[in-house]
Amino acid sequence: MSHEASEKTADGPVGGGGGTTPEAPHAYMPGPQVARFVAGRGLAALGDQFLLFAIPLLTYKLTGSASQTGLIFLVEWLPRVLFLPVAGVFADRIRSYVLYIGSDFFRSALGLAAFALMFLLPDGQFITLCVLAAGMSVAGAQSYIALEATLPRFVPMDQMVRAQSIIQGTEQTSEVIGPVLAALLASALPTTSLLAIIGVVYGLTTLNTLSLRRWLRTETLTAAGAGEPTTVRSVAVGIAEGVRTLRKLPAVLGLVGLTMTVNLMVGVGMATSAATTVGSFGRPDGYFGALSTAAGIVGVLTLFVVPRLTRWMNPFAALMTSYGLICLGGVAVGLAQTFTQYAVGYAVLLGTVGFFNVVIRTERVRRVPREHFAKTIAIIILLHQLSLPAAGLLVALFTQSFSPQSIVLGSVIGSACAVVLLIPLLARLRTPPCAS
Repeated sequence: MSHEASEKTADGPVGGGGGTTPEAPHAYMPGPQVARFVAGRGLAALGDQFLLFAIPLLTYKLTGSASQTGLIFLVEWLPRVLFLPVAGVFADRIRSYVLYIGSDFFRSALGLAAFALMFLLPDGQFITLCVLAAGMSVAGAQSYIALEATLPRFVPMDQMVRAQSIIQGTEQTSEVIGPVLAALLASALPTTSLLAIIGVVYGLTTLNTLSLRRWLRTETLTAAGAGEPTTVRSVAVGIAEGVRTLRKLPAVLGLVGLTMTVNLMVGVGMATSAATTVGSFGRPDGYFGALSTAAGIVGVLTLFVVPRLTRWMNPFAALMTSYGLICLGGVAVGLAQTFTQYAVGYAVLLGTVGFFNVVIRTERVRRVPREHFAKTIAIIILLHQLSLPAAGLLVALFTQSFSPQSIVLGSVIGSACAVVLLIPLLARLRTPPCAS
C-alpha cells in the first residue's frame, strides 16, 4: 500500500528556497549483500501481506460484521500514524540496522504471542486481534521509516528512480505471492495458524539483518543530533524541525494532499474487501486471496514501465496519470455488479498505486533536505496515513446505512473534489527542486 494503502523517500536547503547542498557521502555494500538486504525487506513485506490477509479475514469470520472489520482497520493504522513522528526522529539518530532488528524482533514475538492467545483466551480473540494489529502497526512504522531513510544514504540521486522501482517491485511481488501463499496455508491449516507463520517470517528477517550488520554499520548519519542521547526533549525538537521543514516545501505539501486522497480511496477499498468478497458476493476465503494477488500482478506489470515513463513525463504529468488510474479502479469497484468486475476494479485501484509511489518517493528525495530527511519524511507519511484510520472509521460508521461498494464510490468522488484544490501546489512539480 501506500499501503502507503498498502503500505509507498534532497538536495536543496530549505531556508532560502534556492541553491543546492552536496550529497552526503554514500557507503556502498557489496552486490551480494545488497541483494540479501533487499530480499530481507521483501520477506518482511511478505509478512505484511500475511497480516493484511489474516487480520480482516479472522475479524470478519469471528464477528460477521463489516463494521467491526472497519473498526479493526482503524485500530491497525491509528497507532502507526501517531508513532510516525517519533520513528522519524529515531531514524535520523539511530542506525537503521538497529531499528530493523528491533522492529522485526518485536513483530516476531507479537505474532507468536497472538497465536498462543487465540487458543488460551477464546473469549478475548477480538481483543487479541486488536492488540496484534496495533502493535504490528507501530513496529511497521519504524521499519518503514528506517527503509526510507536508508536509501538516500546508500544510493546516489542519479540512481534513485531505479532503486525506488526495485524496492517498490519487491513490495509488489510480495503482494502477488503473499495472498496466494496465505490462501493456500489457510485452506490447509486453521486461519489462526497464519499468526504463527507471521511470527516465524519476521524472525527470519531479524536473522537476515543481523547477518548484514557489518555492512549496515557503515551507514553515515548526517542529521543534526545524530549519535547524541535521545530524550523526550530531543524527540520533540526533531518533530518540530520536521514540521518547519515541510511548511517551506509547497510542492511537497501538494504531494502530501494528493497522497492523502489516494490513501482514503485505497483504505476504504481494503477495509471493505473482505466483507464485499465473502459477504456481498458470497465467495470463499480463497477468492479474497486471489483478489489481492490480482492487485499485486497489476502492480508488478505497471512497474516495468515506470522508469521509462518517468524519462519523458514530468512529475506532474506522471502523478496525474497514476492518480487517474487509481480513481478509475475505485469507480469500477463501486459500480461492479459481479465479482469479476469487482476484482478487475480492485486490481486497478490497488495495483496502480505502485506507479504513484515511485513518483512521490523520488520527488521527496529530490526536495527534502538531507539534514532533516527522516524527521520530515515521518511527518509527511503521518499526514499521508491519517487517511487510513479515517477510512476505517468511515467504513465502521456508514456500513449500517450504505453498502461497502457505495462507500468506496463516495470516497472516490470526495477525493477527486479535494484534488482540484491542490492543483496550484502540484503544478510546482514542473520546476526543479531548487526553484520550488
